[in-house]
Amino acid sequence: MNVTSSIGLTPLRVFWSLYFVTAVWLQLYIPGMDFFAPGILLCLQQERLRHVLFLLLLSVLIQEGTGPLVFGTSILRYGSLIGLFFLGRGFFESRSPIFIFFLIFAFTLLHAIILQTMAGLQSLTISGPRLLWESVFIFGTFLLIWLILNACYRFFPRHESLS
Repeated sequence: MNVTSSIGLTPLRVFWSLYFVTAVWLQLYIPGMDFFAPGILLCLQQERLRHVLFLLLLSVLIQEGTGPLVFGTSILRYGSLIGLFFLGRGFFESRSPIFIFFLIFAFTLLHAIILQTMAGLQSLTISGPRLLWESVFIFGTFLLIWLILNACYRFFPRHESLS
């Protein structure tokens, strides 16, 4: 079913626009949590590469522009997410719950390592227990947001072309 308005507005464009605005809003109220990564993961699973690139570009610009760490932290995080996705996809089905669980766990672990490394480059110290609790929070929140996003995505009619 091809649902397009006269201005090219499809239900999926509305979906991703609403998601992005919600993610930006949530970033404001829950600092330290990355609300863009679950959307990038969903785009990777749906093999919508143009959406991945667009969401990545906007996410990197927002993350790098507002974060206190040196330039490149979000690029490393999102690059690791994409790399882990393509590596894991060779072993698991990309929509498998086990794959998603391990992917989010590995991403959270790499997030902590990247955060500790980049903070060290700037001579900033991060408390170990705080980093551990933040990582647990990120893991749980990422998984919850991905589950909600995946469930909502199923209700939107698909556009005929895939990217």
